[in-house]
Amino acid sequence: MKHYRELAQVIPPLLDKLHSGTAKLRESLEQLQAAGKPWQHYLLQPEFARNASLALDKGFDQPFSLTGALYAQLDYLEPMGSGGDARVTLQIPGLLAVPRKTLSLAQQLNQQKKAFYTAISSFRAALEERPVAERDRSVREILTTSGHPRAHLRQCYRLILLCTQRPDAIALSWIKARKSIRKVTVSWCEKKLVQLDPIGSDPGIQYQRHLLAGLHKSQQGDLRQVQVQSRPNLQVAEIFYRHKEAQEEEYHQVGYSSMPVLVEANSAGQLPNFTRIDHQPSPSRRRQRRDLGLATEAFLPALRVFLKEQR
Repeated sequence: MKHYRELAQVIPPLLDKLHSGTAKLRESLEQLQAAGKPWQHYLLQPEFARNASLALDKGFDQPFSLTGALYAQLDYLEPMGSGGDARVTLQIPGLLAVPRKTLSLAQQLNQQKKAFYTAISSFRAALEERPVAERDRSVREILTTSGHPRAHLRQCYRLILLCTQRPDAIALSWIKARKSIRKVTVSWCEKKLVQLDPIGSDPGIQYQRHLLAGLHKSQQGDLRQVQVQSRPNLQVAEIFYRHKEAQEEEYHQVGYSSMPVLVEANSAGQLPNFTRIDHQPSPSRRRQRRDLGLATEAFLPALRVFLKEQR
């Protein structure tokens, strides 16, 4: 196995290539936005997508420019350490009709994303005997020295969904957010909070440890961690007909669309036939009833731990 220092040297140039790849794809999308020829688009506007649009300072009236900005946003938008959740990414679901050239740029960018992810994973693996917090700090130091101290790794890793072959039809549907609620102990919470802030430098984490230490004995059995997918995802299914003579349909699921899916346009710049759905996913009544027994505000926000309300 390579020494971790050698693995660290591989990361900065890969991150530079990643930024270069996103810039090229963004430029291609900006050209489509400015083109006289209309290119078909279908972007959904649930609340989280509108929030992403505001964060990127781009409107839905310029869908290709908005998508380019979304693809290119590889950094945190808010000051790090201010309470932002590192798992949260900007999401705007939908479809864009693009030419083959743009698809090729997206495919190249996905290869760069995979290479960067592999490099980070290999570096972390080389430090597997060290504490998680130290590994995270080492990765962040590499990103800082490479000139990208605010790099958002999840946004760097996530691949752009695309249809490499133009389908005859595309089906869209919302997938409900998954949620689980489990009982946790005081000792478990304390251990996790220490892992998040091993040297005690984060006031927010230290305050939560203070709250935990002061929790009344009668409430110590009421701690519940809520594990939830941040928001419902849009499922995109590609449907095409390869065996028309036999009248057989071949179905292929593209994946969960957190960013617009790129689809090869026809000569008129149009998408294949596709289903249109509501901008907002339908609520789940059953999940709401399960949550009625929990406090509305998290007791330990860093761990998504709530207190079960006394009855």
